[in-house]
Parts: sequence; structure tokens; C-alpha cells
Amino acid sequence: MAETDQWPLVRARRTRSTPARVVIVNRKGGSGKTTTAVQLAACFAAWGLRVRITDGDPQLASATYWLPPQRQAPFPTLLDVFMGECTIAEATAATTIDRVSIVPSLDTLGRVELDRPAGSDTVLATEYAADADRVDLEVMDAPPSMGALTVAMLAAADEVLITQKTSTLDRVGVAELTRPMQLVRQRLNSDLTVAGVVMIAANNRTMITDSIGKRLTMEYPDSIVHAVPHSVRAEEAPGEHLSMIDYAPESPVTAAYWHLAARLAPRLGLDWDVAPDLDRLVVRQQPIAVAATS
Repeated sequence: MAETDQWPLVRARRTRSTPARVVIVNRKGGSGKTTTAVQLAACFAAWGLRVRITDGDPQLASATYWLPPQRQAPFPTLLDVFMGECTIAEATAATTIDRVSIVPSLDTLGRVELDRPAGSDTVLATEYAADADRVDLEVMDAPPSMGALTVAMLAAADEVLITQKTSTLDRVGVAELTRPMQLVRQRLNSDLTVAGVVMIAANNRTMITDSIGKRLTMEYPDSIVHAVPHSVRAEEAPGEHLSMIDYAPESPVTAAYWHLAARLAPRLGLDWDVAPDLDRLVVRQQPIAVAATS
């Protein structure tokens, strides 16, 4: 049986009493945050877990566009949660992916940065705690800034996943996250840790990918450093409102996210119910070799 066919047969379970919360961050747009959020959610859902994506990006090309809420408009959004007009449970909607739900956002979400509603730093942590029975994993797709929305997500998270394009300039952008995250740890969330750094559009045939990968491994010795290749198919998937698992199951990008999900699982309080012939898939410790592909 091909590896592509084996991944969906894996089954995982939550071992901790409350859902793990992971926030995906980068201060730059186009760094693969939303792609990573949607693909990881789809992988964990395929393994039988209930996953909620919170879309914190007010741009139109967002998780909400990719996975439209399966409810009649107008529907409550993350803005309504921040403004105290509904709970996160009331804003949660089903998506086209089984076991993946979403707290949607529209371009009006920018009001949070302008109005700074009282208690915005801790609203998500409070709301998630009040609705902890709904899901097994919370995935937060942060906006490309270090404003009120991102701070609220960092304050609510257990783990941070940093995404970056594989270039020198994007590497500098990742370095700029260090100080803001230190302040969040000091003032709001002392337990916050970096689960991993995801190198987007990586190509192991180039020296720059190798150099950045080695530097990230040194700078984040306790974190996963994982490479995801470039693929045109990954750019097409949002327009079809499908995850890569369904849109391009044979793609190297799909394989890369299966492996990333497996590597993250222990950090997120997940354990395995797998057949013996699948063990080799879920214990791999090294990032897969990647190459550019169309």
C-alpha cells in the first residue's frame, strides 16, 4: 500500500483533559499561515479529531474564503466575539471538511485593532475554556501583524507554529517575532512555547534552504523545523474550497503536511491508535527532503 493511502487510515486521540491550542504566526503576509492552518486541520480531522480553526486574518484571501461557513449569511464572526456580541460557541460553524469547524472572519475584523475592546488580550483564552468540550484541537490563524488580534491568540495558545518563506528577507521577519513573544510570555502567558518553524516553498536543492534550515535548527533547538515544498496545486486548492488531502492527495505538499502533523502530535497531547504497518509513518523524526514541484 502506498504511503498516500496509509495516512488517512491513522487514528489519533486526545490524551489531555483540555484541547491543545496552537497559533500560526508571521508578521508578513504570504508566509503560508493559512495554508498551514487548513492543511494541519484537515490532517488531524482525517485522523478522527475535532478541530476548530479561528480565522484571525481580516484579508479576503483567508481561511474563511478557503472553508466557507456552512450556514446562512449573515453569520456571527470573530469580530462579534471580540465585541462581546456572541460567544465563540455561537460563532463556530461547520465547514466542508468533516470534523473541521471555523470561527469565520470578514474584512470588518480590522475594527478590533481600531477599537481595542476591553479585555481583548484575554477574550480568546476565556472563550476557549468555556467551550472546551466542542473540539480536540484549536488552530488559530493569526493576522500578518503583532496587533491586538495576534496578542490575543498568543495569550490563548499553548504552542506557536511559525511559518516563513525560504528566503533571507523572510528569515529576518521571523527574527522580529522574538521580542513580542517574550513580552506575551512575561505579561500574559508564561507557558507559551514554540512548537516548530515551517519553511514554506522550500527546495533542498538550493544552498539557501540548507543554510536557513540549519540556522533555524540552532536557534530553535527544542522545536520542530520542517520543510514544505512549493506547489502550484497548493495555490489552486483555496479556489476549489478543498484541502490538499482531497484536491491533490499525491502532491509532495500534502505529504509534507501529513508528516508535520505527525511530528506535532506528541506536543499537542495526542496519541495514536494505529495498525502496526503504519508505525513507520508516525514515528519519523526528521523533516522530509523536498524539492520544487509543479
